Amino acid sequence: MPPTERWETEVSKSPEPRVQLVDLYRRHACLSIHDFWSRCFELGGMSTPWELDAFLHEALWPTNHEHNLMALALNEYFVEVGVSQTVPYIDL
Repeated sequence: MPPTERWETEVSKSPEPRVQLVDLYRRHACLSIHDFWSRCFELGGMSTPWELDAFLHEALWPTNHEHNLMALALNEYFVEVGVSQTVPYIDL
């Protein structure tokens, strides 16, 4: 079941919590790793499903571009389901 309301959380400046934050939003959106990967791939992401899962579990670190692509995929999903929620981007 997709989220129905805005979900607030603190955003840290360091990259580690940002990756955790993306995964937190992904889980809140009830998107499986495969569904999330598909959305990232449709936007031009070149990571494999395994790499995306590794980013979310902090086994690999995404570049700022990869992070922003994951954030964009989630932000577009939230718009689709009518939730006023924004995953923060990293300045490039």
